Amino acid sequence: MIFRFANFVIDVDVDRTREFYGREGHFVCTCQNCRNYDKAILTAPATVLDFLESIGIDPRKPAEVYGVKGELEEDGTLWYNGWYHICGTIVECPKTICKTVGNHDFYSYETNAEYAPDADYPFSVLPEKNLDLVSKDFPTPVLQLEIDARLPWVLPEPYQT
Repeated sequence: MIFRFANFVIDVDVDRTREFYGREGHFVCTCQNCRNYDKAILTAPATVLDFLESIGIDPRKPAEVYGVKGELEEDGTLWYNGWYHICGTIVECPKTICKTVGNHDFYSYETNAEYAPDADYPFSVLPEKNLDLVSKDFPTPVLQLEIDARLPWVLPEPYQT
């Protein structure tokens, strides 16, 4: 299925992606930041969650997620980076937004107003040669969808650095 967002066009095999997330176990890291992400990602704007689910991703099952600064922001949020994998290919990525850093080709866009007009949830897409932590049985071809998210601290315990 073709998805157009910002300046991207990606072709996603939604059924194969969804089938993988449906059989794969729950995200296993039990550190405080990951336990918070597991619950807090469900507080993201509906546009973000709907987009992830429309391409077959279970938002609670990232391949990787981590707190960027290692401290809460003044507003009680934690800035996360993470990524999910998708069975698909990049169809179109205008040259003006593609860049290479070292051995990695990055495809990103600067605005995501259609997904989160009231929050900062930028996405980036990496092609198959630049992936990290892909499950050995993930269907190919595979893309990596990276997300930045500022999420509230929702655990009952206080945040610890």
